[in-house]
Amino acid sequence: MISTILVTDDNVLDNAILRNFLYKEHVNIISALNGREALDMVESRNVDIIILDMVMPVLDGYGFLEEFSKTSYYKEIPVIVASGIENHELERVFNYDIYDFILKPLNMANKLFLINKIRKALQFRKMLVALKKRNIDIGDIK
Repeated sequence: MISTILVTDDNVLDNAILRNFLYKEHVNIISALNGREALDMVESRNVDIIILDMVMPVLDGYGFLEEFSKTSYYKEIPVIVASGIENHELERVFNYDIYDFILKPLNMANKLFLINKIRKALQFRKMLVALKKRNIDIGDIK
């Protein structure tokens, strides 16, 4: 099964760059331009990883994480924050249970770091799905 990555960034160029980076990873890539669109996509599609910018209109990354943290799949879908926020805002980001963080702009080195983080997050997601399935299967035996 092909994994689905949701890229959430209001900057169309950054959104396209992220999608371009991920093209060779053989994943399904969907995108949202704000946190509200991202929440709708998570509700309506099978999303495996979320790449999230923090500074967006309508619903920013903080608002997204606040709403997302209230969902049943919050702990199951890794969120990698990719944002150019200021250093003093980093603590605020890490108040949420995110999988990882990378600072933009995404130069060549950051691109390689991001691809590595995504690969590890996909492995993590696959293990969670397998564990959940196994737990359900075990529960059905009783």
